[in-house]
Amino acid sequence: MFNLSVAFRFLKEGRMQTALILIGITLGIAVQVFLNALIMDLQLSLVEDTVGRSPHITATMPDDVPQAAYVPPDGRPALARIVSNEGSLKPIRDWKSVEAQLVKLGAFKVIVPVAQGSGFIRQGEKSLPVILRGFDLERADALYDIRRRLVAGRYEVGGNGILIGRELADKLRTGAGHSLRIAVPSGASDVFPINGVFDLENQALNESWVLVSLNRAQILFGLDQGLTQIELQVPDVFSAAGWAESLRRSFPALKWLSWQETNAQLLAALKGQGSSSYIIQMFVLLSVTLAIASVLAISVVQRSRQIGILKALGMKTRQIGRVFIIQGAVLGFIGSLLGSLAGWGLIAMFTAVQKANPAAGLTSISVRSGAVVLSILIATTAGTLAAFFPARRAARLNPIEVIRNG
Repeated sequence: MFNLSVAFRFLKEGRMQTALILIGITLGIAVQVFLNALIMDLQLSLVEDTVGRSPHITATMPDDVPQAAYVPPDGRPALARIVSNEGSLKPIRDWKSVEAQLVKLGAFKVIVPVAQGSGFIRQGEKSLPVILRGFDLERADALYDIRRRLVAGRYEVGGNGILIGRELADKLRTGAGHSLRIAVPSGASDVFPINGVFDLENQALNESWVLVSLNRAQILFGLDQGLTQIELQVPDVFSAAGWAESLRRSFPALKWLSWQETNAQLLAALKGQGSSSYIIQMFVLLSVTLAIASVLAISVVQRSRQIGILKALGMKTRQIGRVFIIQGAVLGFIGSLLGSLAGWGLIAMFTAVQKANPAAGLTSISVRSGAVVLSILIATTAGTLAAFFPARRAARLNPIEVIRNG
């Protein structure tokens, strides 16, 4: 208790120094809290924009690859090559049993069976390549949010009915109520009435996707009730890689890919953002630590006479050291607390400015209490550690020399 009262007394006596160091810590922690919240929300926004409305895990049949095998002609081993048939669609035939097991796991938000293949829209002498995707519209809507993004017509693909993207409709100068002749690589072709036009807010998908019913796509591509892929969504997008690895072990006959594997550039960008955030925060904490250490070192010099008197009156060396360690911890804690409040203020100001300009994209930042508490703990610990060197120096002062030399 005596150590605590001496520590606060020293802090009060050096009001200007204490105020300056608290301002420095407050600004540093405020920047740290603001940047951490900003970068985290930017990452979440980026992930939501890119994979929020797309499959997190996709299952397909693995491609045949050339393999070496020994075939014994005339009883003598010889090296032979197995040639793959890579161009053909290989359907997932037992997909219903796979789907039933996936549903039983209860770990997936959305499970969408898909029959997909390439096709060509015939318009006069033009031949425009497209991707025909067949699935149950209700399931697909849970994944792609198509119904809300329908800009014309009705949300229906029964029979030969199709849905096309806005860019494709503009390019063909057509729309709901019109028809398109579509052919597939096998040579089959048919006329498909356009039931509706959607806008998935992605130019590439709006230009290439043609949505048909699952049964019609299976017939069109000769899949015999099979699928080309199964698309899954998990509650936590960053757990997709772990689930994909688990599914590879459970269903080795299928090829399971997570969005992390198919979006390597996005994952690298997220990791780069995270690394830059940690580097900035590390330098902020380093500057806070050095500032506390330098102020306390100066305090030891300025108060050497008082320290000498206290030691002469019987205050132990260990107690003298504790006084400065307490000062470091107090400065770190109060400064980080004020910095967290200032960081919240910066975030509130930023949010207000962004809401006034919705075109800026990110209109709100959420402050995570866990990150704030962690910042306070780290800053307090840094302040305590920063005080060790000045505390050691103060504890080693010789009281007789200090009092004699003034």
